[in-house]
Amino acid sequence: MRVRVGDVDLWFDVEGASLVAEGEGMRERQTVLLLHGGPGFDHSAFKPGYGRLSDVAQVVYLDHRGNGRSDRGDPGDWRLEVWADDVRRFCDALGIARPIVLGWSFGGMVAMAYAARHPDHPAKLILQSTMGRLDLGRITEGFRRAGGSGAMRPPVSRGSSGPKAAARRRWSPTPRSACPSTARPPRIRTS
Repeated sequence: MRVRVGDVDLWFDVEGASLVAEGEGMRERQTVLLLHGGPGFDHSAFKPGYGRLSDVAQVVYLDHRGNGRSDRGDPGDWRLEVWADDVRRFCDALGIARPIVLGWSFGGMVAMAYAARHPDHPAKLILQSTMGRLDLGRITEGFRRAGGSGAMRPPVSRGSSGPKAAARRRWSPTPRSACPSTARPPRIRTS
């Protein structure tokens, strides 16, 4: 599904109901909003594993602007503060109040920026395999200390022919970043 958020349409998917029967009435369940890694990936890495949460919560998968099936938008807007504000505007557009936000890798960076910019909006944050800041100098120095000066040399081209290249093509998955942002989900045959 798509929803207009500012100047872009964001792709999202939902598993589980937001309202469930309880006695003679209905009870609203918590929403878990999943923010994928990347940049350049989409929410499919979360499926089907996180779909199991739909037994206890409504699970919402979101593709960030410029990622997955969401509109690319202006590349000048591919910044944490814009992605963070997109999360808030997305929730507002769908009427999602106080979500539990799970951010994985890059999605964790977006989740932290969202919580910093909109501290009263998330009910909780779950941060998985992410970092609070990207300090390339510190990372580079760590590689140099661990691997010596050889760790600082640029990678050697691996080439596109020969047995090793054939093995890489066979066993390496197609990177999700190669998926154009205009991609649509595949048709499912029912017969």
